[in-house]
Amino acid sequence: MKPRSIRQNLLLLVLGAVFISWAVVALFVYKSAKHETEEVYDAHLVQSAKLLASLIRYEQEKSHQLQIEMDDFLPIAHKYESKISFIVYYSDGKVMVRSASAPILPEIESFNHFKQIEVDGIIWYTYNLRDPKTDLLIQTAQRYDVRQELINYISSSVLGVMLLSLPFIAILIWITIGRGLRPLVLLADSISGRSIQQLEPITLERVPTEAQPIVYALNSLFNRLSQAFEKERRFTADAAHELRTPLAGIKTQAQVALRSTENKQRQQAIVQVITGVERTTKLVNQLLILARVDAEQHIVKTELNLKQLCVTVISEQIVSALNKNIDISLEGESLVTINGNEELIHILIANVINNAIRYTPGEGRIIVSVTSDAQGIVFEVKDSGFGISKSLQSEVFNRFKRGEHSDISGSGLGLSIVLRISELHRAKIQLGEGLDNAGLSVKITFEQTV
Repeated sequence: MKPRSIRQNLLLLVLGAVFISWAVVALFVYKSAKHETEEVYDAHLVQSAKLLASLIRYEQEKSHQLQIEMDDFLPIAHKYESKISFIVYYSDGKVMVRSASAPILPEIESFNHFKQIEVDGIIWYTYNLRDPKTDLLIQTAQRYDVRQELINYISSSVLGVMLLSLPFIAILIWITIGRGLRPLVLLADSISGRSIQQLEPITLERVPTEAQPIVYALNSLFNRLSQAFEKERRFTADAAHELRTPLAGIKTQAQVALRSTENKQRQQAIVQVITGVERTTKLVNQLLILARVDAEQHIVKTELNLKQLCVTVISEQIVSALNKNIDISLEGESLVTINGNEELIHILIANVINNAIRYTPGEGRIIVSVTSDAQGIVFEVKDSGFGISKSLQSEVFNRFKRGEHSDISGSGLGLSIVLRISELHRAKIQLGEGLDNAGLSVKITFEQTV
């Protein structure tokens, strides 16, 4: 289902609010009209009763006889006449005179009092008055439907006007919302018109306050993309530079082998070509690994025995250590587990141990340990090698950055790979002093498994 636009949502919300407000107003108008109409008609009942009492009193005083003839069937002069019926009783309860439309009402029980009664299925409002001078009882009455007719007319008139104005209000709201959303349309056009290379921040000059958080987020995204692209450009340039040197060496040695007339010199050149190819292969493999871990965002994790992984990696690299008479040992707990990606953790351990072997001179020592403490699961490799000065420790994680001993073969990517894998596992990495007040310590702390 296609989502509605902001304009449609706003129109529906505003019209809904208007409709609810009108419903409340209509209810208030109806109740107010009902109350005021009843007040007016009640006053008419009282006024009619008093007027009738005065008229009867006047006729009695004038002729001592009542000569009033009331006719309900006179033509109606106005559609909103009160249409009041009446009955006049003697003091003994006999009817003196009554209007033709007056109902047969029950016996009067109280005076100066309004009452609602039902006669033959018709509801009547009545008012009872006793004239103390003539001792006559006067009762005025009005049908409920007469009152309700005016109440309904007033309410329907107001409601009709409100309903008729609704389409015009909807159009006005639609136009107003469109004008209010115009800055967002302009912002969208500005963003969609940008090329891939245009990553400069969006100016906030004409951006409405409500849209500024979106612009801030977009500017932050543009900044991160710009940094990422710049990082990739530097990486590509550095990779090309790093590959250029061994490839140039391979080419030179191959040319020497081609031109040499002595077998010994030719053999030496071929050996150098093979060495250059191996070095280039390792560099390419490191570049591929780094490109892969850089692209990873979400990794599949399983429960891993960290010490068992260390045993596997050491067994793979033991020959390199033995060739330099390096004593490599593994210490720590046997049942320490972490949640991680097995392949990536294997690469991390292999890079750290490989770095220690390459930068530790012959007859040196390397201690690999796996422990747990309050901070988490700790994997640490200490060596008695050349170490890294504190001033360079913050830089060695940069790509192609190598320590002081650049004469030792390497790509300068190992610790960059270690750092990225640590980030993917939310692990903390620290560099420190190694064995015998020398060398290097690489300490990686993983979160405790739950």
